Amino acid sequence: ADLDLTGVAWKPIGSVFDGDGNLLHYFSGKFYGNGHTISNLDFSENYGKAEYPVFGFFSVAYGAEISGLTIQGKLDVSNSGYVFFGTVAGVAENSKISDCVSDVSFTDTNTYVNGTAALCGYAINSTIEHCQNKGNFSITTDTTSLQMGGIVGLAENSTVQYCANTGDMTSWTPHTGGIVGQLYQGSKIINCYSTGKMVPLGKGTTDFGGIAGTVWAGAEIKHCYFAGEMDLSQYTATTPYKRLGGLVGKVESGTPVFENNYYTATENVASCGTSTFAAGTAEAIDSMKTQEFYDKLTQNGGDYRFNPNGTPLLPGPKYTVTFTVSPAELTNVIIKVDGQVVTNPANLEAGTYQAEVSADNCEVFNSNITITADTATHTQTIAMTYLPVDYYEPTYPVTTPDKTENGTVTANRRYAERGDTVTITVKPDDGFKLDDLTVTDKNGKELKLTDKGNGKYTFTMPASKVEVNATFVKEVETSPFSDVSTSAYYYEAVKWAQEKGITGGIGNGLFGPNQPCTRAQIVTFLWRAAGSPEPKSSAMPFEDVAADAYYYDAVLWAVENGITAGTTAATFAPNATCTRAQIV
Repeated sequence: ADLDLTGVAWKPIGSVFDGDGNLLHYFSGKFYGNGHTISNLDFSENYGKAEYPVFGFFSVAYGAEISGLTIQGKLDVSNSGYVFFGTVAGVAENSKISDCVSDVSFTDTNTYVNGTAALCGYAINSTIEHCQNKGNFSITTDTTSLQMGGIVGLAENSTVQYCANTGDMTSWTPHTGGIVGQLYQGSKIINCYSTGKMVPLGKGTTDFGGIAGTVWAGAEIKHCYFAGEMDLSQYTATTPYKRLGGLVGKVESGTPVFENNYYTATENVASCGTSTFAAGTAEAIDSMKTQEFYDKLTQNGGDYRFNPNGTPLLPGPKYTVTFTVSPAELTNVIIKVDGQVVTNPANLEAGTYQAEVSADNCEVFNSNITITADTATHTQTIAMTYLPVDYYEPTYPVTTPDKTENGTVTANRRYAERGDTVTITVKPDDGFKLDDLTVTDKNGKELKLTDKGNGKYTFTMPASKVEVNATFVKEVETSPFSDVSTSAYYYEAVKWAQEKGITGGIGNGLFGPNQPCTRAQIVTFLWRAAGSPEPKSSAMPFEDVAADAYYYDAVLWAVENGITAGTTAATFAPNATCTRAQIV
């Protein structure tokens, strides 16, 4: 159940230190929040106390798994100190935090603090994924060593992926990022976004970025975007800004990897404060709400969902769902989720699905299943029912029309069992084509058809009768030339000549039916109609027929076969108009 801690004194989990600050006990188990919320959690009183150098709901998580938890509350700083603070975990080492939400405000107006402030303060060799920060962070006093991020304050050899920050950040801390404050020693930010307002303070002596504040050698930022407002109204640094960027405040060392990243276009703000690095591409906020931006982001490797009401969203986490099917000795068990065969266990997002389970000699199981963050929904128990001993698989009729207009439709079977593949063959009459083909079950539900080509279609027989229907429409004949109507008296002749390769028209889709023909064109038509035979002679008797002329072989052939003798003994006059008498 959800917990409301209003007015309740509480102690963090995994937080036992000796007098010298050495850790004695930590949390190393598996914590399943199951989608529940702990609300009104006030971190203020214990923050900064000597007994809590690491502080959070879990102070130290080592080799742990924490998932499905939402924390809502506040931290109003009144005690100074060096604290590794994270709302979910102060420090996570060799751990995994997933599917958690932090809605905790962090406010410090005049107290000197250091350490971290984030959902997870310090991540070491850990993975933080599918998490979100909604809380607003505000530190308006100068600090010397505080790392603030929506998801992780300081990441060391860790991966932050599929995470989002929607909280606003007003900061004077040395390292501030919408996702990670300081990205260190091979850490990665993959497929994350931040849309909260970013308000940098100070004179430009701190690292401040839309995604990460400070980035070190070996780090990677890929497929991320910052689509919040960069408010520079309280920033007094001079341009060009050297430690402020739309994505990254500063590259501290080495050559980090930046790929497929985008940020809000803001005057005088580059992608990275370190001018030698291009961490991404500037975009207007409105443009990041478009289909075009979503396409660009995903086609280049980002994994997001299109959001018609804003910027792209992350896909939901997938849960490992196990189907326990009994009796255990069943054979040929097939599990389908929303009509698709799945492996067991299956990876499913939260939601309601139609589950179908079949097995030999059993009735088919059909039911809706609902998957949530609650681990109780991650095991689906299904008890199958055996068919009676005398049960036999019935056959169902496949009904085709007795008569159809302008074509025929037949099926390869008159009766079929559930699960059989039935083939339909469609044959339109000459001059007609198939317009629509449907197969419906007894309830009128249309079945899926697979086009196998050559007029054949298949479908899977349901456990009911089916009815096949087809309609045909007249094919609309299209002329090969735009200036030859299909109703013209010479249409069939022109169509025949075009199909036989005798003429290709005069270009631009035109035939020129009313234009005169030259002697060269006519002799070429005749030669092509004869099959374009190779001339037996290569000696051209006419001086006005060039060897590279398109009609050269046609003229040789016509002379050899007595079709033409030219206009004189030495001329053919290829460009002269051909009269009807000459053609005949």
